[in-house]
Amino acid sequence: MRLLIAAVAVVAGGVLVFQALDNGVVYYRTPQEIAQEPPEPDDRVRVGGLVVAGSVHTMPQGVSFTLTDGVRNLPVRHTGEVSPVFAGGQGAVVEGRMDGGVLLSDRLMVKHSNEYRPPVASTRVGLTEWAVSVGDPVLRPGPVTLEVTNAGATAHDLIVTGIGVSAHTPVLAPGQAATLRFDAPSGALLTLVCGVTGHEPLGMTGTLRVADL
Repeated sequence: MRLLIAAVAVVAGGVLVFQALDNGVVYYRTPQEIAQEPPEPDDRVRVGGLVVAGSVHTMPQGVSFTLTDGVRNLPVRHTGEVSPVFAGGQGAVVEGRMDGGVLLSDRLMVKHSNEYRPPVASTRVGLTEWAVSVGDPVLRPGPVTLEVTNAGATAHDLIVTGIGVSAHTPVLAPGQAATLRFDAPSGALLTLVCGVTGHEPLGMTGTLRVADL
Protein backbone atom coordinates (compact mmCIF):
# COMPACT_ATOMS: atom_id res chain seq x y z
CA MET A 1 0.00 0.00 0.00
CA ARG A 2 2.16 2.93 -1.25
CA LEU A 3 2.87 7.33 -3.74
CA LEU A 4 3.98 11.27 -5.40
CA ILE A 5 4.44 14.50 -3.60
CA ALA A 6 5.33 14.16 -0.11
CA ALA A 7 5.34 11.58 2.53
CA VAL A 8 3.33 8.84 4.24
CA ALA A 9 2.20 5.86 5.89
CA VAL A 10 3.54 2.47 6.71
CA VAL A 11 1.51 0.46 4.22
CA ALA A 12 1.39 -0.63 0.61
CA GLY A 13 -1.17 -0.40 -2.10
CA GLY A 14 -4.50 1.32 -2.06
CA VAL A 15 -5.89 4.16 -4.00
CA LEU A 16 -8.63 4.74 -1.47
CA VAL A 17 -8.51 4.97 2.28
CA PHE A 18 -11.62 4.40 4.35
CA GLN A 19 -12.35 4.90 8.00
CA ALA A 20 -13.18 1.45 9.33
CA LEU A 21 -15.97 0.91 11.83
CA ASP A 22 -13.42 0.58 14.64
CA ASN A 23 -11.99 3.98 13.62
CA GLY A 24 -8.82 2.40 12.24
CA VAL A 25 -7.54 3.52 8.83
CA VAL A 26 -7.29 0.65 6.35
CA TYR A 27 -5.50 0.56 3.02
CA TYR A 28 -6.56 -1.06 -0.24
CA ARG A 29 -5.05 -2.30 -3.50
CA THR A 30 -6.17 -1.06 -6.93
CA PRO A 31 -7.50 -3.11 -9.87
CA GLN A 32 -4.19 -2.50 -11.67
CA GLU A 33 -2.22 -3.85 -8.70
CA ILE A 34 -4.45 -6.93 -8.58
CA ALA A 35 -3.80 -7.53 -12.30
CA GLN A 36 -0.05 -7.07 -11.89
CA GLU A 37 0.25 -9.23 -8.77
CA PRO A 38 -2.72 -11.64 -8.62
CA PRO A 39 -3.45 -12.92 -5.10
CA GLU A 40 -3.51 -16.59 -4.22
CA PRO A 41 -6.97 -18.22 -4.58
CA ASP A 42 -7.53 -18.37 -0.81
CA ASP A 43 -6.19 -14.90 -0.04
CA ARG A 44 -8.61 -12.21 1.09
CA VAL A 45 -8.03 -8.88 -0.64
CA ARG A 46 -9.34 -5.32 -0.33
CA VAL A 47 -9.66 -3.38 -3.57
CA GLY A 48 -10.59 0.29 -4.00
CA GLY A 49 -11.62 2.28 -7.06
CA LEU A 50 -14.47 3.99 -8.84
CA VAL A 51 -17.72 2.14 -9.57
CA VAL A 52 -18.19 2.35 -13.34
CA ALA A 53 -21.42 4.18 -14.18
CA GLY A 54 -23.99 1.84 -15.72
CA SER A 55 -22.24 -1.30 -14.46
CA VAL A 56 -24.36 -1.87 -11.34
CA HIS A 57 -26.85 -4.77 -11.51
CA THR A 58 -28.88 -6.23 -8.67
CA MET A 59 -28.59 -9.92 -7.77
CA PRO A 60 -30.83 -11.99 -5.48
CA GLN A 61 -28.52 -11.45 -2.50
CA GLY A 62 -26.41 -8.44 -3.53
CA VAL A 63 -25.07 -6.56 -6.55
CA SER A 64 -22.59 -6.95 -9.38
CA PHE A 65 -20.58 -4.07 -10.80
CA THR A 66 -17.24 -3.05 -12.26
CA LEU A 67 -14.55 -1.29 -10.25
CA THR A 68 -11.93 0.82 -12.07
CA ASP A 69 -8.81 2.82 -11.18
CA GLY A 70 -8.75 4.49 -14.59
CA VAL A 71 -6.23 1.96 -15.87
CA ARG A 72 -7.71 -1.50 -15.27
CA ASN A 73 -11.26 -2.72 -14.62
CA LEU A 74 -12.22 -5.40 -12.11
CA PRO A 75 -15.59 -7.23 -12.18
CA VAL A 76 -17.13 -7.57 -8.72
CA ARG A 77 -19.95 -9.77 -7.42
CA HIS A 78 -20.96 -8.66 -3.96
CA THR A 79 -23.09 -10.81 -1.67
CA GLY A 80 -24.36 -9.25 1.52
CA GLU A 81 -25.40 -5.84 2.82
CA VAL A 82 -25.49 -2.98 0.30
CA SER A 83 -25.56 0.63 1.49
CA PRO A 84 -28.63 2.56 0.30
CA VAL A 85 -26.30 5.26 -1.08
CA PHE A 86 -24.31 2.80 -3.22
CA ALA A 87 -24.40 3.76 -6.92
CA GLY A 88 -22.29 3.98 -10.05
CA GLY A 89 -19.85 6.83 -10.45
CA GLN A 90 -18.67 6.91 -6.83
CA GLY A 91 -15.71 5.58 -4.87
CA ALA A 92 -15.99 2.17 -3.24
CA VAL A 93 -13.89 -0.49 -1.54
CA VAL A 94 -14.70 -4.19 -1.56
CA GLU A 95 -13.25 -7.12 0.34
CA GLY A 96 -13.31 -10.77 -0.63
CA ARG A 97 -11.56 -13.42 -2.75
CA MET A 98 -10.69 -13.63 -6.43
CA ASP A 99 -12.31 -16.31 -8.58
CA GLY A 100 -11.42 -16.51 -12.27
CA GLY A 101 -10.77 -12.79 -12.63
CA VAL A 102 -13.87 -11.78 -10.64
CA LEU A 103 -13.77 -10.51 -7.08
CA LEU A 104 -16.35 -12.29 -4.92
CA SER A 105 -17.03 -9.69 -2.25
CA ASP A 106 -18.70 -9.99 1.13
CA ARG A 107 -17.91 -6.48 2.37
CA LEU A 108 -18.69 -3.20 0.59
CA MET A 109 -17.82 0.34 1.71
CA VAL A 110 -18.93 3.38 -0.25
CA LYS A 111 -18.02 7.05 -0.57
CA HIS A 112 -21.16 8.49 0.95
CA SER A 113 -20.89 6.55 4.18
CA ASN A 114 -18.80 7.73 7.14
CA GLU A 115 -16.23 5.08 6.18
CA TYR A 116 -14.82 7.12 3.28
CA ARG A 117 -11.93 9.59 3.38
CA PRO A 118 -11.33 11.42 0.09
CA PRO A 119 -7.91 12.45 -1.26
CA VAL A 120 -6.58 15.76 0.03
CA ALA A 121 -4.37 18.59 -1.25
CA SER A 122 -2.45 18.98 2.01
CA THR A 123 -1.35 16.58 4.72
CA ARG A 124 0.90 16.45 7.76
CA VAL A 125 3.91 14.12 7.94
CA GLY A 126 5.55 13.15 11.21
CA LEU A 127 9.11 11.87 11.67
CA THR A 128 9.90 9.88 14.81
CA GLU A 129 12.14 7.04 15.96
CA TRP A 130 11.74 5.02 13.77
CA ALA A 131 8.75 5.73 11.58
CA VAL A 132 7.28 8.03 8.94
CA SER A 133 3.58 8.73 9.56
CA VAL A 134 1.01 10.82 7.74
CA GLY A 135 -2.35 12.36 8.57
CA ASP A 136 -4.05 11.68 5.21
CA PRO A 137 -2.22 9.06 3.14
CA VAL A 138 -3.93 9.70 -0.21
CA LEU A 139 -3.39 12.96 -2.13
CA ARG A 140 -5.37 14.37 -5.02
CA PRO A 141 -3.62 15.35 -8.28
CA GLY A 142 -2.32 18.87 -8.71
CA PRO A 143 -0.57 21.25 -6.30
CA VAL A 144 0.05 19.48 -2.99
CA THR A 145 1.54 20.58 0.31
CA LEU A 146 3.28 18.43 2.93
CA GLU A 147 3.80 19.88 6.38
CA VAL A 148 6.72 17.84 7.74
CA THR A 149 7.55 17.88 11.47
CA ASN A 150 10.33 16.14 13.35
CA ALA A 151 8.50 14.86 16.42
CA GLY A 152 11.39 12.66 17.44
CA ALA A 153 14.30 13.04 19.81
CA THR A 154 17.06 13.10 17.18
CA ALA A 155 17.66 14.75 13.79
CA HIS A 156 15.67 13.51 10.79
CA ASP A 157 14.91 14.59 7.22
CA LEU A 158 12.45 13.48 4.55
CA ILE A 159 13.35 12.45 1.00
CA VAL A 160 10.51 12.01 -1.51
CA THR A 161 11.10 10.22 -4.82
CA GLY A 162 8.93 8.94 -7.65
CA ILE A 163 8.59 9.19 -11.42
CA GLY A 164 9.49 12.79 -12.22
CA VAL A 165 9.73 13.71 -8.55
CA SER A 166 12.75 14.26 -6.32
CA ALA A 167 12.47 16.46 -3.26
CA HIS A 168 13.74 16.65 0.28
CA THR A 169 13.63 18.72 3.41
CA PRO A 170 16.76 19.93 5.18
CA VAL A 171 17.88 17.94 8.19
CA LEU A 172 15.45 18.89 10.95
CA ALA A 173 16.40 19.13 14.60
CA PRO A 174 13.87 17.76 17.13
CA GLY A 175 10.77 19.96 17.05
CA GLN A 176 11.64 21.65 13.74
CA ALA A 177 9.29 21.66 10.73
CA ALA A 178 9.49 22.22 6.98
CA THR A 179 7.05 22.49 4.08
CA LEU A 180 7.25 20.60 0.79
CA ARG A 181 5.18 21.68 -2.24
CA PHE A 182 4.82 19.74 -5.51
CA ASP A 183 2.53 19.13 -8.45
CA ALA A 184 1.24 15.61 -7.92
CA PRO A 185 0.37 13.59 -11.06
CA SER A 186 -2.64 11.29 -10.93
CA GLY A 187 -1.76 7.70 -10.08
CA ALA A 188 1.74 8.58 -8.87
CA LEU A 189 3.44 6.43 -6.25
CA LEU A 190 5.96 8.19 -4.00
CA THR A 191 8.59 6.62 -1.81
CA LEU A 192 9.37 8.37 1.47
CA VAL A 193 12.51 7.80 3.50
CA CYS A 194 14.63 9.49 6.11
CA GLY A 195 18.01 10.19 4.53
CA VAL A 196 19.97 10.40 7.78
CA THR A 197 22.53 7.59 7.78
CA GLY A 198 21.13 4.38 9.26
CA HIS A 199 17.56 5.60 9.77
CA GLU A 200 15.94 4.00 6.71
CA PRO A 201 16.93 0.42 7.67
CA LEU A 202 15.42 1.02 11.12
CA GLY A 203 11.99 1.55 9.55
CA MET A 204 11.82 5.19 8.50
CA THR A 205 10.21 4.53 5.15
CA GLY A 206 6.76 4.99 3.68
CA THR A 207 4.74 5.60 0.54
CA LEU A 208 2.11 8.04 -0.65
CA ARG A 209 -0.45 7.58 -3.41
CA VAL A 210 -2.05 10.22 -5.62
CA ALA A 211 -5.61 9.44 -6.71
CA ASP A 212 -8.55 11.23 -8.35
CA LEU A 213 -11.19 9.62 -6.13
